[in-house]
Amino acid sequence: MAETITEKILARASGKSKVKAGDYLTVKSNCPIIFGHHSFDTFMDRGLHMIPRLGVRVFDSSKVIIVDGHGGASSGSNIADVRWAAQKWAREVGIPLENVINLGRGGIENMMSAERAWALPGETFFQGCNGHLSTVGALGTFACALSHGAGAYLMKGTTWVRVPVSVKIVLTGRMPENGVYARDAFEYVLQQIGPMGGMGGVLEWCGPVVDEMSMDERFSLSSSAIFTGAWTSLMNPDEKTIAYVKAATKQPFEPLRSDPDAQYARVYEFDVSKIEPLVVPPPKRHIVKTVREVEGVKLNRGFIGSDSGGWFEHMQLAARILKGRKLPPDVILNITPGTVGILLRMMDTDMLRTFVEAGCCVPDPNEGQEAGLNTLLCAGEVCIASAQTNYPGRMGSREADIYLANPATVAASCLEGRITDPRKYL
Repeated sequence: MAETITEKILARASGKSKVKAGDYLTVKSNCPIIFGHHSFDTFMDRGLHMIPRLGVRVFDSSKVIIVDGHGGASSGSNIADVRWAAQKWAREVGIPLENVINLGRGGIENMMSAERAWALPGETFFQGCNGHLSTVGALGTFACALSHGAGAYLMKGTTWVRVPVSVKIVLTGRMPENGVYARDAFEYVLQQIGPMGGMGGVLEWCGPVVDEMSMDERFSLSSSAIFTGAWTSLMNPDEKTIAYVKAATKQPFEPLRSDPDAQYARVYEFDVSKIEPLVVPPPKRHIVKTVREVEGVKLNRGFIGSDSGGWFEHMQLAARILKGRKLPPDVILNITPGTVGILLRMMDTDMLRTFVEAGCCVPDPNEGQEAGLNTLLCAGEVCIASAQTNYPGRMGSREADIYLANPATVAASCLEGRITDPRKYL
Protein backbone atom coordinates (compact mmCIF):
# COMPACT_ATOMS: atom_id res chain seq x y z
CA MET A 1 0.00 0.00 0.00
CA ALA A 2 1.38 3.42 -0.98
CA GLU A 3 2.19 5.80 1.89
CA THR A 4 2.54 9.51 2.49
CA ILE A 5 5.76 10.91 3.95
CA THR A 6 3.92 11.48 7.25
CA GLU A 7 2.87 7.83 7.47
CA LYS A 8 6.41 6.68 6.66
CA ILE A 9 8.00 8.93 9.29
CA LEU A 10 5.56 7.88 12.01
CA ALA A 11 5.94 4.20 11.11
CA ARG A 12 9.71 4.53 11.49
CA ALA A 13 9.36 6.45 14.78
CA SER A 14 7.03 3.79 16.21
CA GLY A 15 9.01 0.79 15.00
CA LYS A 16 6.14 -0.44 12.81
CA SER A 17 6.29 -1.47 9.18
CA LYS A 18 3.07 0.31 8.18
CA VAL A 19 0.66 2.79 9.75
CA LYS A 20 -2.46 4.57 8.54
CA ALA A 21 -4.43 7.68 9.45
CA GLY A 22 -6.27 7.16 12.73
CA ASP A 23 -3.78 4.70 14.24
CA TYR A 24 -2.56 5.45 17.77
CA LEU A 25 1.20 5.07 18.14
CA THR A 26 3.93 5.41 20.73
CA VAL A 27 6.77 7.23 19.02
CA LYS A 28 10.28 8.45 19.76
CA SER A 29 12.71 10.77 18.03
CA ASN A 30 16.39 10.71 17.19
CA CYS A 31 16.40 14.51 17.27
CA PRO A 32 16.79 16.71 20.35
CA ILE A 33 13.70 18.18 22.00
CA ILE A 34 13.69 21.97 22.05
CA PHE A 35 12.28 24.29 24.69
CA GLY A 36 11.98 28.02 24.50
CA HIS A 37 12.78 29.66 27.82
CA HIS A 38 9.13 30.77 28.01
CA SER A 39 8.21 27.09 28.55
CA PHE A 40 9.44 27.49 32.13
CA ASP A 41 6.90 30.12 33.16
CA THR A 42 5.40 28.58 36.31
CA PHE A 43 1.99 30.00 35.38
CA MET A 44 2.00 27.84 32.24
CA ASP A 45 3.79 24.81 33.69
CA ARG A 46 3.59 21.80 31.37
CA GLY A 47 4.95 19.30 33.84
CA LEU A 48 8.55 20.46 33.56
CA HIS A 49 8.84 21.68 37.13
CA MET A 50 7.54 18.37 38.47
CA ILE A 51 10.68 16.58 37.28
CA PRO A 52 13.12 18.06 39.83
CA ARG A 53 10.43 18.05 42.53
CA LEU A 54 9.89 14.32 42.09
CA GLY A 55 13.58 13.59 41.70
CA VAL A 56 12.91 11.93 38.33
CA ARG A 57 15.68 11.73 35.76
CA VAL A 58 15.38 13.15 32.25
CA PHE A 59 15.54 10.24 29.78
CA ASP A 60 18.58 11.74 28.01
CA SER A 61 19.80 15.15 29.17
CA SER A 62 22.08 15.48 26.15
CA LYS A 63 19.00 15.57 23.89
CA VAL A 64 17.38 18.57 25.60
CA ILE A 65 18.12 22.05 24.24
CA ILE A 66 16.81 25.27 25.81
CA VAL A 67 16.78 28.38 23.63
CA ASP A 68 16.31 31.92 24.92
CA GLY A 69 14.44 32.89 21.77
CA HIS A 70 11.30 34.83 22.55
CA GLY A 71 11.99 37.70 24.91
CA GLY A 72 15.13 39.39 23.70
CA ALA A 73 17.17 41.93 25.60
CA SER A 74 14.44 44.56 25.91
CA SER A 75 11.66 42.47 27.49
CA GLY A 76 10.27 43.10 30.96
CA SER A 77 10.88 41.66 34.42
CA ASN A 78 8.69 38.62 33.89
CA ILE A 79 11.01 37.45 31.12
CA ALA A 80 13.97 37.88 33.46
CA ASP A 81 12.24 35.62 36.00
CA VAL A 82 11.41 33.01 33.37
CA ARG A 83 14.95 33.16 31.97
CA TRP A 84 16.37 32.49 35.43
CA ALA A 85 13.84 29.69 36.04
CA ALA A 86 14.90 27.98 32.80
CA GLN A 87 18.59 28.11 33.75
CA LYS A 88 17.85 26.89 37.29
CA TRP A 89 15.78 23.97 35.95
CA ALA A 90 18.56 23.01 33.52
CA ARG A 91 21.08 22.85 36.38
CA GLU A 92 18.74 20.81 38.57
CA VAL A 93 18.04 18.11 35.97
CA GLY A 94 21.56 18.00 34.53
CA ILE A 95 21.17 19.59 31.11
CA PRO A 96 24.67 20.20 29.68
CA LEU A 97 25.68 23.85 29.88
CA GLU A 98 26.33 23.98 26.12
CA ASN A 99 22.71 22.95 25.52
CA VAL A 100 21.39 26.12 27.14
CA ILE A 101 21.47 28.73 24.36
CA ASN A 102 21.44 32.00 26.24
CA LEU A 103 20.41 35.49 25.19
CA GLY A 104 22.53 36.88 22.36
CA ARG A 105 23.64 33.47 21.11
CA GLY A 106 20.60 31.99 19.46
CA GLY A 107 17.33 33.35 18.16
CA ILE A 108 13.82 32.04 17.50
CA GLU A 109 13.68 28.35 18.44
CA ASN A 110 11.99 27.16 15.25
CA MET A 111 14.39 29.05 13.04
CA MET A 112 17.43 27.79 14.94
CA SER A 113 16.08 24.25 14.71
CA ALA A 114 16.04 24.61 10.94
CA GLU A 115 19.26 26.59 10.61
CA ARG A 116 21.26 24.10 12.68
CA ALA A 117 19.35 21.07 11.37
CA TRP A 118 18.37 19.92 14.83
CA ALA A 119 15.29 18.76 12.94
CA LEU A 120 16.31 16.05 10.48
CA PRO A 121 14.63 14.74 7.31
CA GLY A 122 12.73 11.51 7.91
CA GLU A 123 12.41 12.08 11.67
CA THR A 124 9.86 13.20 14.21
CA PHE A 125 10.81 16.44 15.93
CA PHE A 126 9.29 17.76 19.14
CA GLN A 127 9.25 21.07 20.94
CA GLY A 128 7.71 22.05 24.23
CA CYS A 129 5.19 24.61 23.02
CA ASN A 130 5.16 26.63 19.81
CA GLY A 131 2.40 27.11 17.26
CA HIS A 132 4.80 27.65 14.37
CA LEU A 133 7.03 24.61 14.74
CA SER A 134 5.72 23.54 11.33
CA THR A 135 8.47 25.82 9.98
CA VAL A 136 10.97 22.94 10.15
CA GLY A 137 8.62 20.71 8.17
CA ALA A 138 10.30 22.21 5.10
CA LEU A 139 13.19 19.84 5.88
CA GLY A 140 10.97 16.78 5.48
CA THR A 141 10.46 16.46 9.25
CA PHE A 142 7.24 15.64 11.11
CA ALA A 143 7.27 18.39 13.73
CA CYS A 144 4.79 19.03 16.51
CA ALA A 145 4.58 20.65 19.92
CA LEU A 146 4.12 18.43 22.98
CA SER A 147 2.55 21.13 25.17
CA HIS A 148 1.24 19.43 28.36
CA GLY A 149 2.83 16.15 27.31
CA ALA A 150 6.31 17.66 27.49
CA GLY A 151 7.05 16.58 31.04
CA ALA A 152 6.04 12.98 30.35
CA TYR A 153 8.22 12.90 27.22
CA LEU A 154 11.24 14.10 29.19
CA MET A 155 10.77 11.27 31.67
CA LYS A 156 10.07 8.47 29.18
CA GLY A 157 11.63 9.56 25.87
CA THR A 158 8.41 8.70 24.05
CA THR A 159 5.02 10.23 23.40
CA TRP A 160 1.78 9.14 21.78
CA VAL A 161 0.52 10.28 18.40
CA ARG A 162 -2.67 9.66 16.46
CA VAL A 163 -1.61 9.41 12.82
CA PRO A 164 -3.13 12.47 11.11
CA VAL A 165 -4.67 12.67 7.69
CA SER A 166 -2.59 14.33 4.98
CA VAL A 167 -3.79 17.22 2.82
CA LYS A 168 -1.78 17.70 -0.36
CA ILE A 169 -1.33 21.22 -1.69
CA VAL A 170 0.16 21.49 -5.18
CA LEU A 171 1.39 24.93 -6.28
CA THR A 172 1.64 25.28 -10.04
CA GLY A 173 2.44 28.02 -12.53
CA ARG A 174 5.19 30.53 -11.90
CA MET A 175 5.43 33.03 -9.06
CA PRO A 176 5.42 36.67 -10.24
CA GLU A 177 8.97 38.03 -10.34
CA ASN A 178 8.59 41.09 -8.10
CA GLY A 179 6.63 41.87 -4.97
CA VAL A 180 5.12 38.41 -4.45
CA TYR A 181 6.71 35.80 -2.21
CA ALA A 182 6.06 32.56 -0.34
CA ARG A 183 4.15 34.54 2.27
CA ASP A 184 1.66 35.61 -0.39
CA ALA A 185 1.38 32.05 -1.70
CA PHE A 186 0.41 30.89 1.78
CA GLU A 187 -2.14 33.66 2.26
CA TYR A 188 -3.63 32.86 -1.16
CA VAL A 189 -4.02 29.20 -0.19
CA LEU A 190 -5.53 30.18 3.16
CA GLN A 191 -7.97 32.43 1.34
CA GLN A 192 -9.05 29.50 -0.83
CA ILE A 193 -9.30 26.68 1.72
CA GLY A 194 -10.23 28.66 4.82
CA PRO A 195 -9.34 28.13 8.49
CA MET A 196 -10.60 24.51 8.48
CA GLY A 197 -9.09 23.37 5.19
CA GLY A 198 -6.17 21.67 6.94
CA MET A 199 -8.63 19.22 8.52
CA GLY A 200 -6.59 18.87 11.72
CA GLY A 201 -4.00 17.00 9.70
CA VAL A 202 -0.72 17.63 7.90
CA LEU A 203 -0.30 19.99 4.95
CA GLU A 204 2.06 18.45 2.41
CA TRP A 205 3.36 21.22 0.14
CA CYS A 206 4.57 20.25 -3.32
CA GLY A 207 4.58 21.21 -6.98
CA PRO A 208 6.93 23.08 -9.32
CA VAL A 209 6.56 26.39 -7.47
CA VAL A 210 7.67 24.83 -4.18
CA ASP A 211 10.55 23.07 -5.98
CA GLU A 212 11.81 26.45 -7.22
CA MET A 213 11.67 28.14 -3.82
CA SER A 214 14.79 28.78 -1.78
CA MET A 215 15.02 27.17 1.65
CA ASP A 216 14.29 30.53 3.32
CA GLU A 217 11.07 30.81 1.35
CA ARG A 218 10.13 27.18 2.01
CA PHE A 219 10.50 27.77 5.75
CA SER A 220 8.29 30.85 5.44
CA LEU A 221 5.63 28.92 3.51
CA SER A 222 5.62 26.07 6.02
CA SER A 223 5.51 28.23 9.15
CA SER A 224 1.82 29.11 9.31
CA ALA A 225 0.03 25.78 8.87
CA ILE A 226 -1.91 26.27 12.10
CA PHE A 227 -4.08 28.97 10.50
CA THR A 228 -5.57 26.46 8.07
CA GLY A 229 -6.62 24.22 10.94
CA ALA A 230 -3.72 21.85 10.25
CA TRP A 231 -1.62 20.24 12.97
CA THR A 232 1.64 20.77 11.12
CA SER A 233 3.06 20.82 7.59
CA LEU A 234 5.98 19.39 5.68
CA MET A 235 7.62 19.01 2.29
CA ASN A 236 9.23 16.08 0.55
CA PRO A 237 13.01 16.62 0.77
CA ASP A 238 14.83 17.15 -2.53
CA GLU A 239 18.47 17.76 -3.45
CA LYS A 240 18.21 21.36 -2.23
CA THR A 241 16.98 20.17 1.17
CA ILE A 242 19.64 17.48 1.49
CA ALA A 243 22.43 19.94 0.63
CA TYR A 244 21.10 22.41 3.21
CA VAL A 245 21.01 19.81 5.97
CA LYS A 246 24.43 18.37 5.15
CA ALA A 247 25.93 21.86 5.31
CA ALA A 248 24.40 22.41 8.75
CA THR A 249 25.08 19.14 10.59
CA LYS A 250 27.17 16.00 10.63
CA GLN A 251 24.33 13.96 12.11
CA PRO A 252 23.30 11.00 9.94
CA PHE A 253 19.80 10.99 8.51
CA GLU A 254 17.65 9.02 6.09
CA PRO A 255 15.13 11.16 4.21
CA LEU A 256 11.71 9.79 3.31
CA ARG A 257 9.32 10.81 0.54
CA SER A 258 5.68 10.17 -0.26
CA ASP A 259 4.92 7.46 -2.77
CA PRO A 260 3.57 8.85 -6.07
CA ASP A 261 0.28 7.00 -5.61
CA ALA A 262 -0.16 7.78 -1.90
CA GLN A 263 -3.72 8.52 -0.77
CA TYR A 264 -4.70 11.88 0.70
CA ALA A 265 -7.74 13.09 2.59
CA ARG A 266 -7.88 15.97 0.14
CA VAL A 267 -5.79 17.33 -2.74
CA TYR A 268 -5.75 21.00 -3.68
CA GLU A 269 -4.05 22.46 -6.74
CA PHE A 270 -3.53 26.19 -7.15
CA ASP A 271 -1.97 28.19 -9.97
CA VAL A 272 -0.11 31.06 -8.29
CA SER A 273 0.96 32.82 -11.50
CA LYS A 274 -1.41 35.75 -11.08
CA ILE A 275 -1.44 36.37 -7.35
CA GLU A 276 -0.62 39.85 -6.09
CA PRO A 277 0.92 41.11 -2.86
CA LEU A 278 -1.64 40.16 -0.21
CA VAL A 279 -2.54 41.69 3.14
CA VAL A 280 -4.40 40.24 6.13
CA PRO A 281 -6.32 43.05 7.86
CA PRO A 282 -7.32 42.86 11.53
CA PRO A 283 -8.79 41.18 13.44
CA LYS A 284 -9.46 37.89 11.60
CA ARG A 285 -6.45 35.80 10.54
CA HIS A 286 -8.14 34.08 7.58
CA ILE A 287 -9.60 37.13 5.83
CA VAL A 288 -7.15 38.00 3.03
CA LYS A 289 -7.21 40.98 0.67
CA THR A 290 -5.01 42.26 -2.13
CA VAL A 291 -2.80 45.21 -1.28
CA ARG A 292 -4.90 47.30 -3.68
CA GLU A 293 -7.98 46.73 -1.51
CA VAL A 294 -6.36 48.21 1.60
CA GLU A 295 -3.95 50.66 -0.04
CA GLY A 296 -3.83 54.01 1.69
CA VAL A 297 -4.54 52.83 5.24
CA LYS A 298 -2.41 55.06 7.47
CA LEU A 299 0.07 53.45 9.85
CA ASN A 300 2.81 54.44 12.26
CA ARG A 301 4.40 51.10 13.09
CA GLY A 302 6.02 48.22 11.24
CA PHE A 303 7.69 44.92 12.00
CA ILE A 304 9.85 42.67 9.81
CA GLY A 305 10.82 39.42 11.48
CA SER A 306 9.47 36.07 12.80
CA ASP A 307 9.50 32.58 11.27
CA SER A 308 7.55 33.83 8.26
CA GLY A 309 9.56 36.99 7.60
CA GLY A 310 12.83 37.02 9.54
CA TRP A 311 15.10 34.96 7.27
CA PHE A 312 18.20 36.30 5.53
CA GLU A 313 16.45 36.76 2.19
CA HIS A 314 13.77 38.82 3.91
CA MET A 315 16.44 41.05 5.40
CA GLN A 316 17.92 41.46 1.91
CA LEU A 317 14.52 42.38 0.54
CA ALA A 318 13.91 45.02 3.20
CA ALA A 319 17.39 46.49 2.65
CA ARG A 320 16.78 46.69 -1.10
CA ILE A 321 13.71 48.84 -0.55
CA LEU A 322 15.07 50.96 2.31
CA LYS A 323 18.55 51.66 0.93
CA GLY A 324 19.12 55.39 0.51
CA ARG A 325 15.70 56.25 1.94
CA LYS A 326 14.45 57.40 5.35
CA LEU A 327 11.36 56.57 7.33
CA PRO A 328 8.90 59.36 8.12
CA PRO A 329 9.55 60.86 11.58
CA ASP A 330 6.35 59.38 13.01
CA VAL A 331 6.94 55.78 11.82
CA ILE A 332 8.80 53.14 13.85
CA LEU A 333 9.97 50.07 11.93
CA ASN A 334 11.35 47.18 13.94
CA ILE A 335 13.51 44.82 11.83
CA THR A 336 14.53 41.74 13.81
CA PRO A 337 16.68 39.01 12.25
CA GLY A 338 15.45 35.60 13.33
CA THR A 339 18.79 34.15 14.50
CA VAL A 340 22.32 35.17 15.37
CA GLY A 341 23.42 33.20 12.32
CA ILE A 342 21.35 35.49 10.11
CA LEU A 343 22.67 38.55 11.93
CA LEU A 344 26.26 37.43 11.32
CA ARG A 345 25.54 37.08 7.61
CA MET A 346 24.03 40.55 7.61
CA MET A 347 27.21 41.92 9.16
CA ASP A 348 29.10 40.83 6.05
CA THR A 349 26.92 43.22 4.04
CA ASP A 350 25.83 46.86 4.43
CA MET A 351 22.32 45.86 5.58
CA LEU A 352 22.67 47.02 9.17
CA ARG A 353 23.97 50.40 8.04
CA THR A 354 21.07 50.64 5.60
CA PHE A 355 18.53 49.93 8.33
CA VAL A 356 20.05 52.29 10.86
CA GLU A 357 20.44 55.10 8.33
CA ALA A 358 16.81 54.63 7.32
CA GLY A 359 15.81 55.11 10.98
CA CYS A 360 14.87 51.51 11.80
CA CYS A 361 15.05 49.80 15.18
CA VAL A 362 17.17 46.61 14.98
CA PRO A 363 16.85 44.48 18.16
CA ASP A 364 18.86 41.37 18.99
CA PRO A 365 17.60 38.19 17.24
CA ASN A 366 14.40 36.95 18.91
CA GLU A 367 10.65 36.61 18.47
CA GLY A 368 10.25 40.02 20.05
CA GLN A 369 7.49 42.19 18.68
CA GLU A 370 5.71 39.27 17.02
CA ALA A 371 5.03 37.84 20.48
CA GLY A 372 4.33 41.21 22.08
CA LEU A 373 7.63 41.27 23.94
CA ASN A 374 9.29 44.46 22.67
CA THR A 375 8.39 47.71 20.86
CA LEU A 376 4.82 47.18 22.02
CA LEU A 377 1.82 48.84 20.39
CA CYS A 378 -0.44 51.17 22.35
CA ALA A 379 -4.14 51.89 21.80
CA GLY A 380 -4.84 53.53 18.45
CA GLU A 381 -1.59 52.54 16.77
CA VAL A 382 -1.61 50.81 13.40
CA CYS A 383 1.10 48.32 12.49
CA ILE A 384 1.95 46.35 9.36
CA ALA A 385 4.03 43.24 10.03
CA SER A 386 5.54 40.16 8.42
CA ALA A 387 4.61 38.28 11.61
CA GLN A 388 2.16 35.38 11.62
CA THR A 389 -0.58 36.67 13.90
CA ASN A 390 -2.80 39.74 14.06
CA TYR A 391 -5.36 39.06 16.76
CA PRO A 392 -6.13 41.90 19.20
CA GLY A 393 -3.50 42.29 21.90
CA ARG A 394 -0.84 40.17 20.18
CA MET A 395 1.68 43.04 20.07
CA GLY A 396 0.46 45.05 23.04
CA SER A 397 -2.83 46.90 23.31
CA ARG A 398 -6.01 45.16 22.22
CA GLU A 399 -7.00 48.48 20.71
CA ALA A 400 -4.11 48.54 18.24
CA ASP A 401 -4.55 47.27 14.68
CA ILE A 402 -2.16 44.76 13.05
CA TYR A 403 -2.07 44.18 9.29
CA LEU A 404 0.00 41.25 8.00
CA ALA A 405 1.97 41.24 4.74
CA ASN A 406 5.20 40.14 3.12
CA PRO A 407 8.43 41.93 4.13
CA ALA A 408 8.54 44.00 0.94
CA THR A 409 5.05 45.35 1.53
CA VAL A 410 5.97 46.15 5.14
CA ALA A 411 9.12 48.05 4.17
CA ALA A 412 7.45 50.00 1.36
CA SER A 413 4.42 50.86 3.48
CA CYS A 414 6.55 52.14 6.34
CA LEU A 415 8.41 54.44 3.96
CA GLU A 416 5.10 56.04 2.97
CA GLY A 417 3.33 55.87 6.32
CA ARG A 418 0.46 54.09 4.64
CA ILE A 419 -0.15 50.66 3.15
CA THR A 420 1.16 50.59 -0.39
CA ASP A 421 2.08 48.21 -3.19
CA PRO A 422 5.80 47.33 -2.89
CA ARG A 423 6.29 46.66 -6.59
CA LYS A 424 6.99 50.32 -7.33
CA TYR A 425 10.16 49.99 -5.20
CA LEU A 426 11.43 46.77 -6.82
